Amino acid sequence: MSLFSAVQSAASALSVSQLGLQVVGNNIANANTPGYIRQQLVQAPAIGYRQGDVIIGQGVRPVGVQQVVNELVLERLRSSNSDLGYQEQLEAENVQVESWLNELTDRDFSSMLNRFAGSFQEIANQPGSEAIRVLALQRGQEISNQLQSLTQSVQASATRSKQDLFASTDDLNRLTRTVAQLNQRIVEIEGGSLLNSDAVGLRDERIKALGELSTLVNITSREQTDGSVSVFIGGDYVVAGSITRQFKAQVLANDPRGIEIQFQDTGSAVPITGGRIKGLYETATPNRPGGIQNKLDSLAQDIIRVVNRIHSQGQGTAGLRKVTGEVNLINRGLPFEQGNSSLDIDSGSFTITVTDARTSTTQTVEIPVSQIGLSTDTTPDQIASQINAISGLSASWSSDGRLQIASDSEAIRFSFSNDTSGVLSAMGINTFFRGNSAGDIAVRPTLFSDPSQIATSLGGVGNGTGNALALSDAITSGSSLLDGRSLSDVYQRMVSDTNRTINEQKGIADGLRNFAQTLESQHLSVSGVNLDEEAVKMISYQRAFQATSKVISTAAEMIQTLIDMV
Repeated sequence: MSLFSAVQSAASALSVSQLGLQVVGNNIANANTPGYIRQQLVQAPAIGYRQGDVIIGQGVRPVGVQQVVNELVLERLRSSNSDLGYQEQLEAENVQVESWLNELTDRDFSSMLNRFAGSFQEIANQPGSEAIRVLALQRGQEISNQLQSLTQSVQASATRSKQDLFASTDDLNRLTRTVAQLNQRIVEIEGGSLLNSDAVGLRDERIKALGELSTLVNITSREQTDGSVSVFIGGDYVVAGSITRQFKAQVLANDPRGIEIQFQDTGSAVPITGGRIKGLYETATPNRPGGIQNKLDSLAQDIIRVVNRIHSQGQGTAGLRKVTGEVNLINRGLPFEQGNSSLDIDSGSFTITVTDARTSTTQTVEIPVSQIGLSTDTTPDQIASQINAISGLSASWSSDGRLQIASDSEAIRFSFSNDTSGVLSAMGINTFFRGNSAGDIAVRPTLFSDPSQIATSLGGVGNGTGNALALSDAITSGSSLLDGRSLSDVYQRMVSDTNRTINEQKGIADGLRNFAQTLESQHLSVSGVNLDEEAVKMISYQRAFQATSKVISTAAEMIQTLIDMV
């Protein structure tokens, strides 16, 4: 009986060696398969039996085939992939930002600013040349066109990011469904045993799906005792066994992004703090604080404010017959700051000079502006009334809330000067630019129809070119409106800050890539196939098979001897 037991024990050992060799062969065959997790045969001693006072073993038994995985490293790798996905999305936007700024070509914005300043210097040199005045308008429009073009490029990129958010929502649904389906199949096949050999290929697929999911959003995963994996985003579950929560991309009118990824069942926002989708959220919102659109708008507003403040208190080569403000004013009966808080106005005054060609008389009227934060401060209606009270002038409001000033006769002309309050430029009166952002900045159209309105003089209509020189100096000389900086300084600082931000972000992305590669190396050192190790295992199983075969051969000879003796 003992000899037959020895043969049975050896037979089980042969079977285990065969299985082990099969696992080794499978590992070697998949050595170059992406995402493949190394497998190992788990074996245990067979249950022994008692013979007299002795317990005799019955060989070895295969328990199952198990993946070799360090779950801690795998979870850290997923977290790193989530951070890297976010940074790489920002990096892709930054590549576009660098191309938009175009600082290394003759079409860069700083060159346009210098050409704009040079055109007013040319006016100062040739004040009677209408062609030079038209050139100054063209240079101003060149700046406007560039800012508008940049805005269009930025908005087009933001639109693509929003479209990518819809596509990413579909990817989230696909991947979570995949994980849930794999959970169900793994549980069915393994029957709750983590060592069953039939589901290791499915586990490879699940690890791959979780890796893809981690690049999209920040996830955590926990393997349950039945072999399924639960997946969470923040504190909300998205996969539990074979159950998933689906996502939807919801368009929101009151959201700066214009779109938000929500849970379909509750309509609540998905708590996304990492992954490519977080990057898409940011690139879909270029006007966020620190975003490129926010910077462009700020630059455009500085250009409009400085140039208009200078231009509004100068005079052209001919007096004005009619002028309409470019700014729509609301709550005109309230002080400026209360009714139109975005306007940049100080306490001060401005002067209107009215000339009547019929009588060769000139009158100069100073209009005070109070802006000290009291309810008695100057209102837009009061400004209009004071202008309306000037002999020969009429002031009224257009249907859309713009101040209109007109002379009562073809012979009467007027001009502005000495505006210490900034109210003229704030209302868009006698300005060079219109608009209030990079998307709508433009040269005032009436200047193109009558270039003589370009305010190049400071001493009266057609008297000198002091204002042209002031406009030229605004590009390179400091302004009190910009805390002593010039417009050129403002632009260079924007470029410098943008480049520094891009370089810092690139450094973070490179660091995360290196960290992810390190974690990937750690993961592969545990879970990857090492051909040298597998060769050693193959030889070990071969030697065990040979030795076990010898045991069976010896036992057979002994049994034959016993039979011959009988």
